[in-house]
Amino acid sequence: MSTKPGASGRRPPLLVAVAVLVGLEALLLVAAAAYEARGLLTGAQAVDPVAAGVLAAMALLFAAALAFCARGLLQGAAWARSPVLVWQLLQLAAGLPAFSGGSAWLGVVIGLPPVLVLVGLFLRPVAAATSR
Repeated sequence: MSTKPGASGRRPPLLVAVAVLVGLEALLLVAAAAYEARGLLTGAQAVDPVAAGVLAAMALLFAAALAFCARGLLQGAAWARSPVLVWQLLQLAAGLPAFSGGSAWLGVVIGLPPVLVLVGLFLRPVAAATSR
């Protein structure tokens, strides 16, 4: 029996879980962009308006890319694994300093989703469903 989405009409639950986590990361980026844009528009947050605008735009760009990759994962596309893997590694690199800064809980909050996605990407059902 094939685990490729579409072959049997059923996606492996682990693949769906990984794609949902990636989709949630995209939604969090949209929320971060909205927060930055709100601070920019109200003048309450932004020290440098240009930097705040660029940060909000980049967050939206990355959110769109992650959402596209989550969709690709759900469709069983092999190309979607690489950008998702790179994004998870970048998140881990961003979360590691929180452990040494005295905020271990923040490090766990930032680091747990990428670890779950990374492990999920390499488990057999996900790898089989997203292979050519």
